[in-house]
Amino acid sequence: MPQVEMNDEMMEAKLGEPLLSVARRHAAHIGFYCDGNGLCTMCECRVIEGADQLSPVTDIERNWLPQQRLDEGYRLGCQAALRGRGTIRTITRAEELRRQLQAVLNPPEGTTPNDNVRPFVRNMVAVNWQHIGTWPFNWLRTLQRLGLARFVWPINNPDLFMRDTMRITARMLNGGTTITVEAEARPNLLTDGAAEK
Repeated sequence: MPQVEMNDEMMEAKLGEPLLSVARRHAAHIGFYCDGNGLCTMCECRVIEGADQLSPVTDIERNWLPQQRLDEGYRLGCQAALRGRGTIRTITRAEELRRQLQAVLNPPEGTTPNDNVRPFVRNMVAVNWQHIGTWPFNWLRTLQRLGLARFVWPINNPDLFMRDTMRITARMLNGGTTITVEAEARPNLLTDGAAEK
């Protein structure tokens, strides 16, 4: 069974499962506003190790992530599916930014808030600038791919969306441990054909 180390925590995963589904099952700190439809980029992750264990970059990812960001190891969690049995190490963009902000507000020993504010601001600006740089063509291609109705309401399973949101929020607020749930109707990108090649 593949292993995913996400945000410094080891999680069990299944072949074909997208990183976003792994994160949601384990209540990891990740965004998923569009419910995994490749619209919001909030599930962006930086793959630190094991990129070869993931499915190839999809057209959806190329639509939203500039080549520089892809070269730096960033992937969309809703598109990057496990295809190998090796370990994958990743950090979500949400967690990366949270840690950088925490270092500004509560500097680690030997640093000052000023030392830590530059990396945080640089990351925020880079993320936003790189994503804005693909506009408006990324929206037009997405609208063409999904159609207007899916673009306006991208959530596939509102109950599952709310359960995952509540579990992740509770974990973040309480600093609790992982609460893993079964795969309950989560996509398998290798067998469902949901990802664009």
